[in-house]
Amino acid sequence: MSFFTGPSGDALWESLREGARELALREPLMKTFVHANILNQPTFERSLASLLSLKLETSTILASQWNDLVIDALTTSAEEEEVAVRKKHPPSPGTGSIALACRADLLAIKHRDPACPSFVHAFLFYKGFQGLAAQRVSHWLWGHGRKVLACLVQSSISETFGMDLHPGAKFGRGIMIDHATGIVVGETAVVDDDCSLFHGVTLGGTGKHAGDRHPTLGKRVTVGAHASVLGAITIGADSKIGASAAILLDLPPRSVVVGHKGIIVGKRKKGQGGAVAMSKL
Repeated sequence: MSFFTGPSGDALWESLREGARELALREPLMKTFVHANILNQPTFERSLASLLSLKLETSTILASQWNDLVIDALTTSAEEEEVAVRKKHPPSPGTGSIALACRADLLAIKHRDPACPSFVHAFLFYKGFQGLAAQRVSHWLWGHGRKVLACLVQSSISETFGMDLHPGAKFGRGIMIDHATGIVVGETAVVDDDCSLFHGVTLGGTGKHAGDRHPTLGKRVTVGAHASVLGAITIGADSKIGASAAILLDLPPRSVVVGHKGIIVGKRKKGQGGAVAMSKL
C-alpha cells in the first residue's frame, strides 16, 4: 500500500500521528511539542508548516507569520502541479507540490537509513529533512520573484541546520540528506529524484562566471561524506561517489568513483540503484 493514500485517506499522516501519540506517552516532557506540531494539526501540510515555522522563527518574524507563508507555498505549489499534470507536464526537480516532495523525502529516509526507527523520528528530528523542506519553500519564493525573502530563508537554514542550500537549486523527490552538517549546494545545481547526499558534500562552482555553473546529478546518485562535485558537469544516473572524492568532469551512468582524484573504479550493474541499496562509502 502506498504511504500517500490508504483506506483512512492518508496512510503517511496516520503513521506520523500514531508515532506522535506513542512518543508523547513515552516522553511526557515532549508532549507539548508533539501535540503542537502533529497531534493538534489537521493535515500533514499544516503539521509541516507548523514545524518549519518554529524552526524559522526569529525575534522580528514570528512563527505565525512564517506559518502563513509556508501554507501559501504548500497550497500554491500543489495547485501548480495540478495544472501541470492536466497539461501532461510531469514534475521536474524544483517544480510541483512541496508537500508531495516532502512526503517522498520521508519515505526515502525511512527506507534507506537503518538508523531511522520511524517516520515521526525523521519528521521531528532529522535536520536534513527539515532543512531541505525549508529550501523547497525558499525555492518557491525564488521562482515567484521574492528573492530577498528566499535568501532570508537560506540564511536561516544555514544558521539553524548547518546547511547552505541556495534557493535557486533544484531538488527532485525522494532525497535523503544524511547528517546534513556542512552540506553546500549552489544556485544552479540540480539534484534529481532519489539521490542521497551525506554530510560535508559540496555541489559547487569552479569560478566567477555567471549562468549554469553547478553540477547536475541524475536519478539515484549517491554522494559520500565530504565529496566535492564542482562545475557545470553531469553525474549519470545510479552513480556512486565515495567519501572525500573530488569530481570535476562528467561521469557516465552507473559509475563508481573513489579517492581524492575521483578515479572511476567500476560500474554498477544495470538496475542496481546507487541510492536505493545503501552501503558504506
